Amino acid sequence: MELANLVYPLGIIVIALTVDLVLGEPPRKIHPTIWMGRLISLIDRRIPRGNHTQEKVLGIFLAIFTTSLFLLSTILALTLVRFMLGKIAWVLVASLLFKSTFAIKDMERHATPIIHELLNGNLPSARERVSRIVGRDVTNLDEPHILSATVESISESIVDGFFSPFLFFSFLGVPGAIFFRSVNTLDSMVGYKTEKHKNVGWFSARLDDFANWLSARASVPFIALASKLLGADWRNCLKVALRDHRKTKSPNGGWPMAAMAGALHVRLEKIGYHILGEEYPFPRFRETEEAIKIMKVSCLLFTLSLSPVAIFLGIFVQVLIENFLIKLLINALGWGLFCLI
Repeated sequence: MELANLVYPLGIIVIALTVDLVLGEPPRKIHPTIWMGRLISLIDRRIPRGNHTQEKVLGIFLAIFTTSLFLLSTILALTLVRFMLGKIAWVLVASLLFKSTFAIKDMERHATPIIHELLNGNLPSARERVSRIVGRDVTNLDEPHILSATVESISESIVDGFFSPFLFFSFLGVPGAIFFRSVNTLDSMVGYKTEKHKNVGWFSARLDDFANWLSARASVPFIALASKLLGADWRNCLKVALRDHRKTKSPNGGWPMAAMAGALHVRLEKIGYHILGEEYPFPRFRETEEAIKIMKVSCLLFTLSLSPVAIFLGIFVQVLIENFLIKLLINALGWGLFCLI
């Protein structure tokens, strides 16, 4: 690959990260994840309940249709932008689409106000704010369990909020990252084991488990390295991750959460479900703020490690797909004109 061509994939990464860290999330009206959620909700409401086999089959259709639609739409949009508007416009659009698949600043934006509300003694408001980032009953949570839930959410966000979309981007470019985000959105909306979604969402839940499998495990050494750089206990991070990761229902969530519990010497507890780092006290404000720092540094380290792969492989694969698609479009257009003549 020529040196000049390396600037474009590097630009996509730099612009996407800069937009996230400086501006955060795009407006809801233009956020692809919101569009995904609306489509999933629209289809989900129309799936008849009562027949378990039918629910599972339609759940598979929901997952395949949603992921395929957004994957193909992304490829088509990027192809048309590159060949009609040029590489600069292509880089900008690709950067914004890629940015929409991950969130570093947004996790900090949600976690910090929880700490502030607790510092001000406003427990009801802290419960309301933590309910935005966790899927559990927060009605009776006390301060230690609110901070525990916050640290758990920060830890999990390392994987599904950054590592996984960046990993898919590294091998399949922006379409890969969009594909992951559609899978993760499906899981968050229909993957719950409720009566309504236990059949419709089973395939989406398994697909999400598969999509996060590698990055969940890869997160541990990066959390450990970030812990070492920030003065936390990196050895205990590895120890508790290996010991406690199986204690969560999720096959993936236990890895980053147990690693964070070990690094910070804190107890992370979801009442009635799991306890990680049970020999330690609950996190305090200081440890919760440290968790945010470890999350951000882990993401930076992962970016530095995977960027060469993304530049030489991920974007290369993306461009190959775009070139193939444009040839198909040109041939289709040619045949259409030939038939008209």
